[in-house]
Amino acid sequence: MKNHYRIVERYKAEKILRFATFLIDYVIIILINYLIGTIIGLLYYATQSEFMYKIILAINNRFFAYLISIVVFLTYYNVLEYFTKGRTIGKFVTGTIAVKEDGSTPTSNDFLKRNFSRIVPFDALSFFGTNGWHDSWSDTRVVKRNAYLEALERENSIEDIGQIAVE
Repeated sequence: MKNHYRIVERYKAEKILRFATFLIDYVIIILINYLIGTIIGLLYYATQSEFMYKIILAINNRFFAYLISIVVFLTYYNVLEYFTKGRTIGKFVTGTIAVKEDGSTPTSNDFLKRNFSRIVPFDALSFFGTNGWHDSWSDTRVVKRNAYLEALERENSIEDIGQIAVE
């Protein structure tokens, strides 16, 4: 795999695009949390079980609610980025994708590092600097997908011309 660092840096997503992606994903995570709460409430209403009542009491505990939110948050990002090779719903909407600094597709370990780094307070605002903390710590970048893929295709086409001449 050739190192495409220059192409990655050239097609990095702008800060406003990163912020829009964050807002879209954040709203979706809030909706998922709301849906989970609604399902738990409906299950309690339907069953009147003591177990469901204890879950509702636990959710009303701020610390436990925070833990559930973190689990939902990490699951959302890890599952989507892993199975879509670097995209979340927000990234689909904004046309961006997460890639390694060298242009390769991140591994599951890279996605874990990237997404556990998001738990750090104020990480969401860190991308207003050069690179966000979760990008820097996992050696990943978010690029404008179509422009990035076109640039890779152009570079690969140029390399193929040299290969044909040698043969």
